Amino acid sequence: NEAASIDGCLRALAEAGRGRALHVTILLNGTSDDSAARAAAALHATGQAGRIYSIAEPDKSNALNQFMHHLRPTASTYFFVDGYAAVAPDALRRLDATLRANPAALAAAAVPSSGRSAARLRAAMLQTPGLHGSLFALRGEFVERIVALGLRLPRQLYRGDGLIGSFVQHDLDATAGGWLPERIAVAGDATWQAPGLRAWKWGDLRRHANRLLQQGRGRLQNAALIDAIYPAGFAGLPEDADAQVLRWVAADPGARSPRPWRDPFAAIALHRMRRAAPRLDPRPRLVAMVPAP
Repeated sequence: NEAASIDGCLRALAEAGRGRALHVTILLNGTSDDSAARAAAALHATGQAGRIYSIAEPDKSNALNQFMHHLRPTASTYFFVDGYAAVAPDALRRLDATLRANPAALAAAAVPSSGRSAARLRAAMLQTPGLHGSLFALRGEFVERIVALGLRLPRQLYRGDGLIGSFVQHDLDATAGGWLPERIAVAGDATWQAPGLRAWKWGDLRRHANRLLQQGRGRLQNAALIDAIYPAGFAGLPEDADAQVLRWVAADPGARSPRPWRDPFAAIALHRMRRAAPRLDPRPRLVAMVPAP
């Protein structure tokens, strides 16, 4: 539900993509507002070619899978952008230049330029390379290798960008490929902005609370997936991250169940996993196609 931000996101992409052969694929996962209409209007207004898909299941990791395995056009570079992020006018060019300057890199990461934690996160990424889901780039041939191997992110995985970063740093082989941080090149001058949260806005407070809950869920998923990946490699990834957490906790409930006084958000997340409703349809449905002018 990024109707308030998606126009700015697409206008920023149009500016950043000026002079490039840029095709925009928009995946609205679990959206119930008028994001689709606003996105189509923004593509028309900025003269960008693109397609808009709707997915009933509110799951970004599934959306990434659908794009890579089924929806992507052939490209030398793929840029991944969150619907609330406004990329800087030179961000795509700088990410592309970073990949060209670092032939061993399979991905390029951008850094945030807004928010109270932006400076700290930027410094951390420059010291320990990783991907931030709001804006990063993958080489086209690397995405083709992911698809050829049949690798998919587990459904319901909160930090899908973190697992893609692991794909990159292991070069798709978690058992023998080693972990090389230089496979992610951080472009410290490629940035994006995100709308700030306002403490007096109920919607922003609810968004912040949901983010804390998702982070707790992500901590459980990360621990459970590590136990699945390193004996068997990425071929051992489960289909569903939440289901993997439930199996992982059941195998040693005393050690793995989060204590509410130590990690209340993880404890709430685990409770919700146990009471989860049936999954919605993960398949994309084309809702609009905007040709190049």
